Amino acid sequence: MNTSRTIRSLMLAAGLVLAGPGGAIADPMGALLAHDLKGQALDAHKLEGKVHLVYYWSTDCAVCRDSLPELRANAKGWSDKPFVLVTVNVDKHESDWQGYEEIAALTLKHPPRGLLSVRLNNGQPAPIKLPTLVVVDGKGQVRAHYEGRVEPEAWDKVAELLP
Repeated sequence: MNTSRTIRSLMLAAGLVLAGPGGAIADPMGALLAHDLKGQALDAHKLEGKVHLVYYWSTDCAVCRDSLPELRANAKGWSDKPFVLVTVNVDKHESDWQGYEEIAALTLKHPPRGLLSVRLNNGQPAPIKLPTLVVVDGKGQVRAHYEGRVEPEAWDKVAELLP
């Protein structure tokens, strides 16, 4: 799988890739730049060959916060499948995300396998509407894109793509 194409597809689906002259797709960032709580860069190779659901969210967004337990519960249910839930935080202040994750860790004694929580690096564009959800197949192709509350169809799409 072409990792840069996967990241480009994610960005396009989330409205993060700009159209260049003549409508050509221009990706000025080259890749989705994000990091985890330990400051480690997003490793897109962890997504290769796996269906992944990418969830752009903010602690300022009540709908976003309310959806996270459902997302984690479903990820736990698919822990034996090639599935990764990638939650991408877009808060203005990194400390807001860190505080939320610390509180969430208290209630999640055993986080589901296949959960990848990252934060968009400063300067990276974020989706205009939150939450934004992107479903990507194991080959790195965007298969669905949703904005707002998590629609049941999103889970149906993930289930359809899983072996």
